[in-house]
Amino acid sequence: MDLRQLRQFTAVADARSFTAAAAELGMSQPALSQAIARLERELDCVLVLRNKQNPGAGLLLTPAGESLYADAAALLVAAHRAEERARRAGRGLTVPPVAVGFSSSTPQALVAAAVGLSGGGGGGGGAAGGAGGDVIPVQLDWAHEHESVVSGLVDLAFLQYPAGTGFAGHEVVTLDRVPRVAIVAAAHPLASRAEVTLAELGGEPVLDPGLGEGPSSFREFWLAGPRPAEAPLGPIVGPPARTVEEMCTFVSAGRGMAIASGVLAGQYHRPDLAFVPIAGIEPIEVGVAKLSEDHRPQVLAVWEALTGGAGGLGDARLAPGGAGPQNSV
Repeated sequence: MDLRQLRQFTAVADARSFTAAAAELGMSQPALSQAIARLERELDCVLVLRNKQNPGAGLLLTPAGESLYADAAALLVAAHRAEERARRAGRGLTVPPVAVGFSSSTPQALVAAAVGLSGGGGGGGGAAGGAGGDVIPVQLDWAHEHESVVSGLVDLAFLQYPAGTGFAGHEVVTLDRVPRVAIVAAAHPLASRAEVTLAELGGEPVLDPGLGEGPSSFREFWLAGPRPAEAPLGPIVGPPARTVEEMCTFVSAGRGMAIASGVLAGQYHRPDLAFVPIAGIEPIEVGVAKLSEDHRPQVLAVWEALTGGAGGLGDARLAPGGAGPQNSV
């Protein structure tokens, strides 16, 4: 059994159709059917069955198929991670660079501090504890920072998340906490306020935060839920914004307000918008994550420098007198 067979099998399991899976893989349906049949012979078990009672519902996975599907997904993610790491290491450097992911809503001071830990491209020393590697920043799609660590696209990533969030298989250290803000158009009646309450935002149209594929708590958090009776959630306006720039443009155009991280207030100065802190709700935590299993020296050196093991971020802190680094897992 090899990775190619696992990719073919997972494509069939996801699509529940040989025809659809073959089209996705760029191969003929008979060739894919034969490939799955060979895999079944190798494993000496049946993996998929025709759904005779309800053909429209697609293929069925047998218990053996369900078991292989769960393991195959983990194996393919690990293989992809290894491929990404190998590509980055293939630059001929003595110490492979450490990729640190960030999004458009990551505090710029954190990104700058991480890049400043570079050891000079293999020359030793540097703020990363003498690991001698470079730190390269990688801009990630909004809300996909965590997935990029899992896939191996980056080694570390800055995240923003609700307090108490657990990330299985990861170490996550909270570096600071910032308030959630209401982003409203400059002409909005609340735009001039120093802060607003949820009750004052009750019934306001709010932009769809998306995050439908993530934990339900994330989506609810960015809708400021659960809400009390005096602060009902207004209409959710879609489609979900894919970037901070899209979100700001939607708000400016009068589509609705948005609830976002207070980090944006300092990084996006637009005369057509106001960023107003929301009083009485939990702040957002800002932290950095890595895989628990990742013990490569160059990654650990950067991790320790970022989280406090080698002095921490110092002046890159987001707010004076903050809570300091804390383990959230």
